[in-house]
Amino acid sequence: MKPPAMADYPPGAEMPPRTIDDFEFVWMISGSARYIGGDVDLALRPGSLLLVPRGVRHQLLWDLLRPSRHGYVHFDPEQVGRKPQPEVRLRRMSEHDPLSGLCAYLLWLGYERASGWEIQAERTLQFLLTVYLSGPLPDDGPKGDLPRPLAAAIEFLRTEWGELPLRRVSVNELAVAAAVSRSYLNRLFHTEFGLGPAAALETLRCSRAETLLSRTTMPIGSVAEQCGFADPYHFSHRFTRLRGLSPRAFREGKNAATPALDHQGARRLAYSLWG
Repeated sequence: MKPPAMADYPPGAEMPPRTIDDFEFVWMISGSARYIGGDVDLALRPGSLLLVPRGVRHQLLWDLLRPSRHGYVHFDPEQVGRKPQPEVRLRRMSEHDPLSGLCAYLLWLGYERASGWEIQAERTLQFLLTVYLSGPLPDDGPKGDLPRPLAAAIEFLRTEWGELPLRRVSVNELAVAAAVSRSYLNRLFHTEFGLGPAAALETLRCSRAETLLSRTTMPIGSVAEQCGFADPYHFSHRFTRLRGLSPRAFREGKNAATPALDHQGARRLAYSLWG
């Protein structure tokens, strides 16, 4: 089998239409892309894991504004003892399922290519494909109905934060979108997520900043701008307060107290928005 690998694309790059004679897993690491094939048009973002079957003509359009990086691996289903249906599938990876870890391990095997890597890659692919096709995963099921004002506020955020940059959304704007007072919205957020709206939104913006800091070489000032902070100083102050270390120290891989989305309510809100 061909080694799993990563590919980088400049802003606005396009992969010409193609048809593959095997199966392929594609997962976004940074940036975004669109998969277009037949009547299927899918948005790919970090955390998206796409399964492309053989014989389907398709193309990929990469992020117009930022460089993109994705991992990929081609395989023959007979190699891994599982025959998926010949249809395009897209799943979201979460911190509670093994998909992202398996993808990272495949990339490591493809990079190191130590003795016996092909056998390990086939076994890993077999497990990855089984989990991918097996049905619901942790954080993959329904979350229950939210109160109508919260659902309206989240829908507003989903529209405003559909792509980077994330502009700073005020609590007043959320309250207007939810058609309730600020104080009532605050009570709803605390009841449902355990955080007030201002703290919850800042946590989500810092979480997005974590991704950019760890998966791109984007300057810290640009990360601040992409995540809706007024300037690098303000970003550094708020990130350090929440994360326990500065953006620069985080990028350098120094130990931190807790991740931005260590808070269960923040994770639930993030999944409601982007899951």
